[in-house]
Amino acid sequence: MIRAFQYPAWLLEGTAVYSADQMGTSWYPSKAETYNYILEGNFMPPEFFKTKKEDQIDLHVKNRITFMYSEYACIVDYLIGKYGRDKFLSYIKELTNNSKHDQVFKGIYGIDFSIFIHDFREFILTIH
Repeated sequence: MIRAFQYPAWLLEGTAVYSADQMGTSWYPSKAETYNYILEGNFMPPEFFKTKKEDQIDLHVKNRITFMYSEYACIVDYLIGKYGRDKFLSYIKELTNNSKHDQVFKGIYGIDFSIFIHDFREFILTIH
């Protein structure tokens, strides 16, 4: 349990919302709504979440926190969809042993996390 605190905050929240299938329930925007918000220019870089830099990002959404949680759930969904559940589980497991997220991500997926985030945002553009 203590090792879970090594996980990036965005990953914890995104995995929780994704696993609980919360997008589109209560105040959480659906996947389609989240994609539309992102297309409108709303995006909270995962590395800014729960840091002082978060306050510097202006989001034009109904509910800031639930948008961010849904955004991160969409990232988790894309990650699993693109690379598979087994690879995602390896990523999660490795983070319990190594708190250097970007290093773990590149070791598991073979690309830099920043490139993956760019690819995610490009993917959204291609489906709309």
